[in-house]
Amino acid sequence: MLIRSTWMRLFRHIPFDARFVVSNPGPRWNEIVRFENRTFGDLIVLDHIPEDDMTANTIKTLELYKWLINHGSKYEFVTKLDTDVWINAPAFWERYLVPRLSNKSGHTAAAVNRTVIGQLYFSDSGYNTFAHGSMYTITWDMVQLLVSLQERFNVLTGEDAAVGILMHKGSQTANFVNFRGEEKFDYDDSDAREHDFAWARAGTHPNAISHAVYGSNVIAVHKLKDNRLWMKVAKCFNQRGIKPMPPLQRPERRLSLGTRWNDWMHSIGLSRSYVSMMETIPKELIAYDTDHWVCDGIWNLGGSRQGFNTYVAHANVV
Repeated sequence: MLIRSTWMRLFRHIPFDARFVVSNPGPRWNEIVRFENRTFGDLIVLDHIPEDDMTANTIKTLELYKWLINHGSKYEFVTKLDTDVWINAPAFWERYLVPRLSNKSGHTAAAVNRTVIGQLYFSDSGYNTFAHGSMYTITWDMVQLLVSLQERFNVLTGEDAAVGILMHKGSQTANFVNFRGEEKFDYDDSDAREHDFAWARAGTHPNAISHAVYGSNVIAVHKLKDNRLWMKVAKCFNQRGIKPMPPLQRPERRLSLGTRWNDWMHSIGLSRSYVSMMETIPKELIAYDTDHWVCDGIWNLGGSRQGFNTYVAHANVV
């Protein structure tokens, strides 16, 4: 699997336990799964639920949280990550997790409570906000809270949307740390400057929902289902994280007709092709409450209306 041989190996010096989560594959695949787990030791098998698209897209993540609790596998932070996401683990660790850890009690522990780190997403179908399901991280008390809420309300919907719905049903609130568009985005190969590289063209829109790799702040690149695209993005990273973005040394490739059209429409203010994910959230859902911003009545965004990461100094962690 490409994940094991790329970012999992490249970033193995970062303190995380990467696990692949599968449901019950059925009798034809059981022995193969057991063999793979004996070989790599990185599978969690939820054998009480079936392996199918419906389960994967609805209850699987919540069932994983329940499994972690029942098996005594406590973590300070738990990240849900799709298999088509490349994660810059060193940058995520240094910028988002280390500042939220403390060893004041003698061991390293989360210094924050009820916190979600992800990309705030709005679903107009359910008029609901939640962390986009391709990647989000929650504190252990959020794991416990979501499991208890699911036991009460038994929500069956998209696995990421379920988080927002459960928070509403339980009248709960949590802190939300929001990714910028340049940090987490869907990869758009038509935005790349050359056929063989994933680096973005000069006229890219780095805060848009979709674009090529740009700058030094990249945390997660989504929609890399094609192995060719995966390896193009992988070439932008080394053990320290993302490489410096090279300057343009030759003319860029000719842009597709669709990209040129979007650029022109955007230039005259008639296109929303390059809006950020935050800009898709209705303004009426964001309000100021005493000393902090709140989205959808459930997400505490802190002092920033967008909820962007504001930690600068690192915590004292060994």
